[in-house]
Amino acid sequence: MRNVPIRTLLAATLLAVCGLLAGCSRTLDTRDVREFIDKADAAARKRFAPDICALRGRDFTLQVNFQGHEERIGPTNLEMNRKLFCREAGKFSQLQQYRLERKSIDIHLASDRKTARVTALYVETMPYYQPGMMPRTLDDFFEWQIVETRDESVVGIEDGDLVFLSTRMDASQTLVPKAQIQLPWD
Repeated sequence: MRNVPIRTLLAATLLAVCGLLAGCSRTLDTRDVREFIDKADAAARKRFAPDICALRGRDFTLQVNFQGHEERIGPTNLEMNRKLFCREAGKFSQLQQYRLERKSIDIHLASDRKTARVTALYVETMPYYQPGMMPRTLDDFFEWQIVETRDESVVGIEDGDLVFLSTRMDASQTLVPKAQIQLPWD
């Protein structure tokens, strides 16, 4: 009988620590996930790598199937871990003209409500700088690249916060003459 209070105290302490660290009893709802995706889209529009990376989990992976504008060349498949993804996000900050449009979003909560699968369609518009050519200025380009993507992401709770656990992206690129689109500078 003497051990009962110690066990009770230990159990209560473990529950409290679990609740503080990771929100053990926390579950997701569609509103939470939608707000998180809105936050992630806003971070992408700002193109500030630390904000973008903060929304990725420790073991985040990105799988990309990318079809470039030259259809005679087959799609490129690559996989990135969080470290490589964040390094590449840093290069993204150099763009001064950029538009991200979400065309649709579909959220499916897992039965345990600890994760959600989010499928979204996006269109990104940004300058296309010819490979191997060093632009003299940020306005030194002749075409816009329009990248249409279908993202399927798993979102979950890590250390009490919502993060992307993984993303699979199918993307296709088309080029449009510079004169056809007007994007503001920011």
